[in-house]
Parts: sequence; structure tokens; C-alpha cells
Amino acid sequence: MTKLLLLTLLTFSTLDAENIQMTPEEEDNWQIKVEAPESSKRLPLGEFITEVVTPPSLLHIISLPFEANVKKLNVAKYQKVTKGFVLAEVTGTEWIEIQQKAIADAIEFRHHTHLTERKNMLCKEEIIPQKECVAANAELETDKIKVAASKALLKSYGASDEMIMTLFKDLKLSQTMKIKSNVDGHIVELNATPGKSTSPSDALFIIQGKGSLWLVSNIEAKRTENLHEGQDVQITLANKTFNTTILQISPVINPQNQTRQIRFSVPSDINIFSGLRSSAKITISGESLKVQKTSVIKEGDTQIVFIKTKEGFTAVPVKILAEDNRHYFIEPSDRLQNKIAVNSVAILKNMLGDSNE
Repeated sequence: MTKLLLLTLLTFSTLDAENIQMTPEEEDNWQIKVEAPESSKRLPLGEFITEVVTPPSLLHIISLPFEANVKKLNVAKYQKVTKGFVLAEVTGTEWIEIQQKAIADAIEFRHHTHLTERKNMLCKEEIIPQKECVAANAELETDKIKVAASKALLKSYGASDEMIMTLFKDLKLSQTMKIKSNVDGHIVELNATPGKSTSPSDALFIIQGKGSLWLVSNIEAKRTENLHEGQDVQITLANKTFNTTILQISPVINPQNQTRQIRFSVPSDINIFSGLRSSAKITISGESLKVQKTSVIKEGDTQIVFIKTKEGFTAVPVKILAEDNRHYFIEPSDRLQNKIAVNSVAILKNMLGDSNE
């Protein structure tokens, strides 16, 4: 390791010491062109196949905890709905039975309320023993608990607050129950059909609510070494470019293809739909100098460019941070503020070799 380090340092010092002198006529004869490196604040990570998916938190599943029959269906698949919109009307034996029990609890509570009020008045006038009022109040509290439990059961079955209030007020059964949307969104799955019987395990409606989608891609593990969750990235997908962040990076590598799954957030104002599978260009933040690939050449194990000085051309080692089809993105340095040769670098390398000899 020490020998390799010394050899590298020796190579760098040798390269820096050499200066290739050329007249303007010689530069023209060899058609050597120079240009200044372009400063860049972004590094290309690469182009990858990605898929737009809906986060589970945006998918709202509507089902029933009892066997029911769909009497009326008011929506179609992919239809836009608003919160409170009536999706369907259903009925079922179990739905009728819990209403009957709720009505019975309500009647008993009303009866004990009047009875307790009368006993309390008699106890106040000392006409009946105080213990009878205590027993009556305890029984009334039990009835209150039963009524609250009945209301909670009706709520869990999908009954609205208005329906529950009407049931306990009028003591009248509802043959059907209205199923309402609990969010604004679009129906992406529809498993309800008029006349069809449903079971508690059926997801009758799946509604996709509003919010940011996810963009998922499997990226080679070696390209993810410098990535971290929360990092800012820029993505170009389906002719749209947007800034976002890395939400999650899988903590394991897929042993079959040596990739890690990266999950990005798609801003809610970007008009891209779930299910889209396409190639996306991804860049990350990072200071670099953008140079043409033709300006970089390998000398041993070192990548070099030739900078133009008053004395001629000097070879300067560079560190490549990233690349795209036409450019390398190299680590900035003070020496790279000069213009560099962008073609005929092989000729310069040969002249450098002659000078070394």
C-alpha cells in the first residue's frame, strides 16, 4: 500500500513538472482546441427505470363488517368523488338486528330515565327509602353504558352520526344503509355490484386520496454509496423536471442483481400518474467542473487533462466524480481555472512521454 502511494505521488509530481511548449502554429497544425471547464452544481447519478406508485397512506379502503347485499350503486371505477358522497346503499340481516337491539336499549333507557326521575322526586320528599333511588340511578347508569355501546356498534358498522341520532330519536329501523366516501379522491378499485352479496373480507371500494406519490427505482449498489435519506435530488421523468428528496433507501442489497431500492417523493403539483413505468434521469447536488470526455485521458492509473498556460500545456491529474454521455464531472481545483485541451489530447500525451524520456 505504501509503495502504491509513493508511486502515485511520484507520478503526480512528474506530471506537474513537465511542461509541453508549443508555438501557435504547432497548435494549429495539430488542431488543438481549448475551452474553459464549466462550473456545475449538480452531479448526474444516472438514468434508471422507475415506477410511480401510490403510498399506502393515500389508499382508503371501504368495507363492511357484516354480510350485506348491494341494493344501489352510485359510482363507477375511476370516478372522482368528494368526502360524504354516497357510494352505494346496502342492506343485511345483521344490520337490521343491531338496529333492533339499539332500539330496545333506547326504549329501556327512556323507561328507566322517567322511572328514576320519579323516584328521585319521591326520595327528596322522603316518601320512599333513599336506597331505592340509589338502585334506580345505578340501573340508569348501566342503561347509559348500553346505549353508548349500541351507538359505537352502529358507528363501526358504517352508520353516520345523523342516522344514529335519527334511530334513537324516532325508534324506527332503516332497511338500507348508505355507504359514503370518507375522503376526496378517485375510485381505483371497485368490487361492489348491484344485487351482489358481500362478505366482511371484501374491500368494496378503494379510493386514492390526494397527496404526494412515490417514485421507486432499483439502483446499482455502488452508485448509492454517497446517497442518504433526506438528500435533495432532481429528477426528469416523462418530460417533467422537478426537485424532490430521497425518502428511503433499502438497508439491504438485492443479492440477485446487486441493487438497492430507492424511494423518492413526487411533489403533489407534478402531473404524473400512479402506475407509470419509465426511464428517469436523476441528479444530485454537488460542486464540480463539467468537461468534455474528449479532454480526459488516462496516464497509467491516473486520469489527466492538459491545462493551457503561458509556458504551454501542463498535465494535471483529475478526480472524476460522475459522468453522462458527453461529459465528465471532475473535482474542482484552483489549477483547473485555466482553459484545457478538449481534443488531440493523445498527441499531447505522446509529447509528454517523449519529454519524460
